Formats: sequence, structure tokens, C-alpha cells
Amino acid sequence: MNIFRTSWVIFAVSLAISTVSAQESVQAESIRIKRGELSVLFPDNSDFPDILSGIDSLFNVAQSADFDAYDPDTVGASAGRNFEHIISGHASSNSKFTPRHGRYTLHQLPDEKSVVLVRRARDSPWKVASTLKYTVNEPYYVDCEFRCTPEDASLFGPRNYAIIFFANYMNDVSLHFRGHNTSNAVESWIRADAPQGHPDWTGGGNYRARAVADLGYDVDVDFRLNTWTYDWPRIARSFYYSRADNGMSLTLMFDRLQSDEDQIRFSLYKFKLPQHPRPAWDFQDDCTC
Repeated sequence: MNIFRTSWVIFAVSLAISTVSAQESVQAESIRIKRGELSVLFPDNSDFPDILSGIDSLFNVAQSADFDAYDPDTVGASAGRNFEHIISGHASSNSKFTPRHGRYTLHQLPDEKSVVLVRRARDSPWKVASTLKYTVNEPYYVDCEFRCTPEDASLFGPRNYAIIFFANYMNDVSLHFRGHNTSNAVESWIRADAPQGHPDWTGGGNYRARAVADLGYDVDVDFRLNTWTYDWPRIARSFYYSRADNGMSLTLMFDRLQSDEDQIRFSLYKFKLPQHPRPAWDFQDDCTC
């Protein structure tokens, strides 16, 4: 069976560290873009904590018009796809949810298919300015470009890294990626379901590329949710997909898996299971500061 027979969206994610140029735009609290088979609602976080910035709802109107890709627990309560954490290797209360709290303004670009979320460094306890540009392309693609500028790298401490973590709170379970089950195994399809076993396991876990080491973190760090990774399996290719209900699937594709400065990790968290089949299909960029 062709696992990509029916797709919601192929979500290409480009991550970069740089200064962002100002662009002509129209500011709004929410913007809906309909293009090709997709209808996508983008909010800012002016109604935090009820609504978070990012993607609030995602519909493939051609193939499953009544099925929202993102967790529809209650009206207005979906966490959707949001920039969730900036995490360091030392103990800090700022490692929990600070991208949700600081103001993000939402702007529609003149092409009428793109929006940009903008955050100033002074609104971030990490002093990180950032933008998220989303572009809805026919027939069912959403491209995302994330850029950030850390204005005070010393805030991340002597371990000298930042985890930039994004959450996708989905409407149905398991990650599938190309990888290796052991150091000697050939590349194959991996069905990752984030099992228990690691001492820092809390409802899910994280997967890293084959050629990279795990991150170190201080012994007094109490927020370890997204810092550790499983030893095996490991990622071989820079994409993953997950199946959902109504015969739909979501694929996330990245412009790289690792470089000299950063690495992409995949994450699966099952906080709402088994009561609701609504996992978090997440990813993170671990970069040096």
C-alpha cells in the first residue's frame, strides 16, 4: 500500500540562525489562508493561554473537509502546531514554555499565501528574537521557515547549546522514519512509539541522528523532557510521517538532519493517551550558541 496515498500536507521546515529583514505586511490577530486543498488558520498569541501562536487548525478540504489535523479537544483549546520551548543545559525556569508567553505579532505578506509571526528579543527571557514564516502552497504543502537571533548567548551557560522545540498536538498515533535499529543494522523503516525505559522518560521521548552524541545537561536540571534521547533507534533521513484518522497522513520534511552547528531530533509524547488518541508529534533543533 502506498503510505502517501492520501496526504494532508507535506510540511517542509527550514531552520536558520540569522537577522530577519522587515517586510511590508498587514498585522492581524488571526489569518485564514485557503489554497489548493488546504484551509489553514494562523493565530497570534494575544488570547494566550486559550490560543497559541502558530497553526490552530489544518483541514484538507478536498479529501477530509470535517477532520482537523490538530487536536480539537474543545473550541479554542487546540495547542495546534506551536513554538513551545527554548531549553538550555543548565537549570532554568525559562526552559518551560517561554515562547508561548512572550508576545508574537502576526502579519500577512503581500503574496496572500504567507504569514509571519514576529517576536522581539526584549519579549523573550532568553533574549532571542525570532520569526516564523508560513507559506501555504498548492496542492497541500505548508512551508515553514524559522529564523532566530540570540542576542546574549551567555544566557545558555557553559554547555553552549539551545534546544529550539516545536510541538504538533495532533488528532490521532506513532512516528515513522527511516533509521537504524542498532549500530550494525541496515537502514529501514522505524515505527517509533516512545516506550518507557529511560530514567527521564515522562510520557514520551526523543530520537537523534545516527552520527551524533547525546546532549549533556547539569544534574540539577529538573526539566529534562526534551533533552535526552534514546540510544536506538536513530534517524537516517530528515523527514518523518504519521498516520491519522480518516485515511490521512502528515509528513514533516526538514532541509537538513545535522550540520556542524546543529541537529534535528524527532519526538513523540503521549500525554493524552490512552483516554484520547492525540499525541504530540514534535521536533527540535539543537544548536550551538
